[in-house]
Formats: sequence, structure tokens, C-alpha cells
Amino acid sequence: MHSRRPNGFTLVELIATLIIIALIAVVGGSRFFDINVFRASGFYDETISAVRYAQKLAVETHCEVRVNITATGYALFSAANAAGCGSGTYNTPVADPSGNAANFARTAPSGVTLAPATNIIFAPDGSAALTPDPITINVGSHSLRVYGETGFVQRL
Repeated sequence: MHSRRPNGFTLVELIATLIIIALIAVVGGSRFFDINVFRASGFYDETISAVRYAQKLAVETHCEVRVNITATGYALFSAANAAGCGSGTYNTPVADPSGNAANFARTAPSGVTLAPATNIIFAPDGSAALTPDPITINVGSHSLRVYGETGFVQRL
């Protein structure tokens, strides 16, 4: 008579496998599930969208739109009224198109900074007044570049 070995895993093999999987999850899981990485990436995408929106708003309204970038966030501004958009200061906050806030301004999440602090002014033709031209803006560990002649906003 031959003794036949049953198919499957032993209890010891199953427990060893589960312990190895648990160790990998503990060590590697924090890298995959760090919420701050997702927040930083989302804020980078929001910043690019806001700068592009400012350019499109300037073209649509035939008035300059200013993007004020600080170390802690950004805000969009336009002229006080459409009749005065050819001159004056551009300190009237742009309304947030999402409806979630009165002003189109965002604050960077914890640990994310923007540099350099600057103002980008989009003209009615879509071009941008920049110093230097083009300008590279760092948003956390990501960067974007704005070209003055065309107002093009590029992901880097």
C-alpha cells in the first residue's frame, strides 16, 4: 500500500505566507497609501487648471486677469468692472466657477509650497506678462511652465 499525500497546503505553510504578506504590507503599504502624496498631486493639477482658466477668462472677457502666486497658494483677480478693464488695478477676486467658494483662490495642502512667488497677467489676446519669460513655477515636487508670448501652460 502506498500512502497518498493529500493535496493542499499545511497550516504552517499558510501561516508563514500570511506573516510574509503582512510584513510586506506594513513596510510597503505606507508608500502606496500616503494621502499627502495624493493631495500634493491634486493641488498641482488644480494649479495648472487655474492658470489655464485665467488665460481663457482673459480671452473671453477681453480684460486682463492676474494670477497671484504665493508660497502658500494662488488667487485669480480681474478688473473691478468691464468698462475699466483697460486700465487700473486688478484686485477684484474672480468668482470660483465651481460654486464651492466666492473667490477663485486655493491654499496649498500641508507640506506643499509654490515658488517663486509671482504675478502672471494674462492679456485679452491670451499672452502673459511674465518676468522672466518663460517662468517655471514649482508646486511641491512638480513644476509647470508658462510662456509669455502664447500664454501656454506646460506640465513639466
